[in-house]
Parts: sequence; structure tokens; C-alpha cells
Amino acid sequence: MVVQNLQFPETINQLYIRACGADIKIQNRSVRINAHGEAAFTTYYNSFALKKWKKYTVVGQISLALTAKGSFEATLLGFQIRGGLKGKLEGGFVEKPLVRKTFSLREPGECEIVYPDCECDLLAFTIRALEASELYDGAYRSVVDEDLPDINLALAICTYKRERYIKTNMAMLDKTIFSNSRSILNGHVRVYIADNGQTLKKEEIESETVRVFPNINSGGSGGFSRCMIEALADKDRYNLTHITLMDDDIFFTHDVLVRTYMFLRLLKKEHADIVISGAMLLMDKPHIQYASGEIIKPTGIVQHKRGYDLTEIKSIVFNEIEMPLNYCGWWYCCFHLDHTLSGNLALPLFFQYDDTEWGLRNKRREKVVVSGVCVRHESFDAKRTGWKDYYSMRNRLIVATLHRDSAFRGCGRLYFQAMLFIKIFYRIAFFRFNDAGLMMMAVEDYCRGIEWLGAADSAALLQDVQQRAAKKMEKSPLAGMTHTARLLKLLWVFGSKFKEIAADYIKNYRRFTTEDFWRGCLGLKDK
Repeated sequence: MVVQNLQFPETINQLYIRACGADIKIQNRSVRINAHGEAAFTTYYNSFALKKWKKYTVVGQISLALTAKGSFEATLLGFQIRGGLKGKLEGGFVEKPLVRKTFSLREPGECEIVYPDCECDLLAFTIRALEASELYDGAYRSVVDEDLPDINLALAICTYKRERYIKTNMAMLDKTIFSNSRSILNGHVRVYIADNGQTLKKEEIESETVRVFPNINSGGSGGFSRCMIEALADKDRYNLTHITLMDDDIFFTHDVLVRTYMFLRLLKKEHADIVISGAMLLMDKPHIQYASGEIIKPTGIVQHKRGYDLTEIKSIVFNEIEMPLNYCGWWYCCFHLDHTLSGNLALPLFFQYDDTEWGLRNKRREKVVVSGVCVRHESFDAKRTGWKDYYSMRNRLIVATLHRDSAFRGCGRLYFQAMLFIKIFYRIAFFRFNDAGLMMMAVEDYCRGIEWLGAADSAALLQDVQQRAAKKMEKSPLAGMTHTARLLKLLWVFGSKFKEIAADYIKNYRRFTTEDFWRGCLGLKDK
């Protein structure tokens, strides 16, 4: 069976095909290699992550199948990592020629070459044309002896006034899946869109397989929870098995879903409850990776393998080193859809850290990044605005409080007080008084407890926070002294109440992750 299809771009692109000094042309998504030219498929999208697929799935021996015409020599390659990853790339890697075979096809036909058993991390291949040759299609295949489960995906998208992205992505899905009977995903994908801005025209978006739900502006946590609720309601009717949470401002390809689908179908039973995390590539520089798996520590969030240039073979190979993950970003996160999810929805954090908290809460679920499963997204660094400091501070405090047994182990009152002082006083020192005021407001709201969080009007609060952020403020030493005095008083109050507040969050927060809570919050009818 086909495990992974080759991807051919519309134009020469080193994420797909590496032209080794050859005159290569791409027409109608087929590759023409001039005589004595060479095309290398040692690329991000067209290599095969052998070690990871063998670890998690039931794939056996891998073969390469090509549909081609002409006379050419195919060389199968394996890449093996020598060392590990300790803060930076170390150890290097070995490139091994595994098999070399010549083909001569006067008419378009299929040829297949079997990779020998090996311990390589990554498989790839090159084609050297002995005379002008054309490559029309190709795939990595494997013989699978086991009965495979039926997989049906619910795509969950939370959006707020991002019509352009939604329309573009829905048009792509319609062309490649919904209206394409030849797609392996046809009949296996449904889309659920929570429209928090209530600006989408349902008649332009909805279809048999795409549903749009006008939703109150409850942030990502409310939007994704709405999608989960609607998918759960359809689970038995459409035999939905998995849900994939996706940001609204991303671009992705049909093949991302195909790889997710195949990986899920082939999973070993002991990994059946795994969470698949999609890598993030930059929107304006799609060869640069922003993140490939995430982990949160007391010192902050770490986006693994950030800045990797995926046109470089070194980065492609080292991208296969598995790093510890304790959560998966909800720009692309796929996990099992079962009825227990009705009591395991998002915590109402509105913005930021909702995916982090859910990942830490579900720490027993394995998490993995699958090579080639990625989206293009604008860098978060480009999105920084002052009002977001409120949510970042408040929600970080909540998440750290709830998960002091795992990611924030050993972080007590003194840690929190020191963290608050450093972050807020830094802004005061640089006369960023609005930002400092919002962060102190965040601490005050944290101290109100979990009941306040669950009852808060998220839309009204957002408006208040944004107005405070936009307010003009005098930047003077006297104002700085006033804010410093407020900060010191706040830290004293925080320290005196911390033990009681933390106990309240830990004891009661799960009541605010249930379907019953979210139905009430979103104004939905009872089940």
C-alpha cells in the first residue's frame, strides 16, 4: 500500500526537488530531467522518516514506486544520525547509498525498487537521466499484513474575521477532497468551523461536508470547544474517529491531511491514543521552520528546532531527532475523538495557553511530530501587541498553578512573586506603563479565582483590555514610582493569598472543562 506520496511542485522548489546542476523543468506537475541531469529527492517533503514510522506504525519493508518514462538511474539513499541534540546540532550524520538501479522505459510505466533493511533515520533517492526522462508520479510503499482501522477526520477551525483564509482553504479542500472521488480522503473528512466573529456567510461556505456555527467571541478556547462539541454530536452518525484543531490564519495542503490519515491508519495498537503535532513554517519564508513540537518550562515556552532552513539536508535529517513534548500547538493538533472528550474540553482561557493547559492536562497521551505534517503561519513575533500581555500573564499564572506537579514542578509562591516582579518591573523601567498596568490587572484577575474566570464575559473583558492598552499615558519618573508602588503592594497581596487561591484552582478547574459548562457559556441548547 502507499504510505507516502511524492509531492511535485508547480515550479522548481528545494523543499520538494533539489536540482543538482541539471536543467529540470516542471510541467503539469510532472518532472522532466534533461540528459545527464540529476534530480535529488533528498528534501523536506519527499524524503521518508523511516525510523519514526517504524517506531509508531506497522509499516514493513519500504519500496519506492515511480511512474516514469525514459532511461535513468535511480539511487536509493539512507541518512543516519550519529549523535543527539543538546541545545545545538551535534554528531553529524552519515549518507549511505543503499541501492542503484537503471531503468529504460520507452512508454510511461511503473518501476519499483525495494529499500534494504537498515537502521536509517531517513530515506530518500536521486534520479540521474541517461537520456531525457520524465517523472509523472511516485510513492513510498510498504506491505502491511494487518487489518487497518477506518479513520474519519473532523477538522475543527476556530475563526474570528479571517474570511480570506477560510475561503481559500475551503476551496482547496473542495478541489482536492470533497469534489475529487479519486482522493483517498474522499468520504473521510468533515469540517467544523466556529465563527466567533459571526461574519462568515454560511451560504458561501457550508456544504454537505462543511458546517459553520455562529459563535460568541469566546476566544480560541470557546471556539475549539464548540467544534469539539459539534463533532462529538456527529461522531456516531459519521463514524468520526479523530479531530484536528487548526488555526484560521494558516495555509496547508491536501497532502498534510493525507499523511495524518495514513499515519493514524497504520498506528500500532500501543500508540493508538497518540497526539499528532503539526510543525509550523513561516508564511513569508516557507523554508524556515518556526516550531516542530513544543515544551513549556518554568522559564518559558520552547519551540523546538526553531529557525531550521528546510532546504538544507542537515536540517531535514536533524529534524527527525525526537524531542520531549508536553503540549502541541493548536495551529495543527490531531487526537482521538472519543466520548470522554465531553469532560475534557478547553479551559476558558480565551487567548493563549489554552493548548498548553490541555496538553499538560492530557500528559499521559503520547505526542509526536510527523515529518511533512505542517502548516504555514505568520510568526507570532510579528503579532505582538500590548493587550496580549494581559492574557499571557493571567493564563500563564493559571496554567503554572494547575500543573505544578509536571511542567512547573517545584514552583511555589516565591517563584511566582519573582517572575511577576521581573516581568512587570521590566516594563515599568522602560516606561511601558500601559503594558505594566495590564499585567498587574491580570494578576488581580487571577486572584479572583476560577469561579470568576468561568463567569467572566469574555467579549466585554477583551474590549476593556484593548481600551486600556490603547489609552495614552504620561511617561514620567513620577508615574513610574506610582506603578512600582502598586506592583509591590500587589506582590504582597498575591503572596498572602497564593496558597488559598492555588488550592481553589486545583480543586475546581475541571468543572470548567465540561460540555455542560461550555453549553451554558456559549448559549447552546442542552444535549
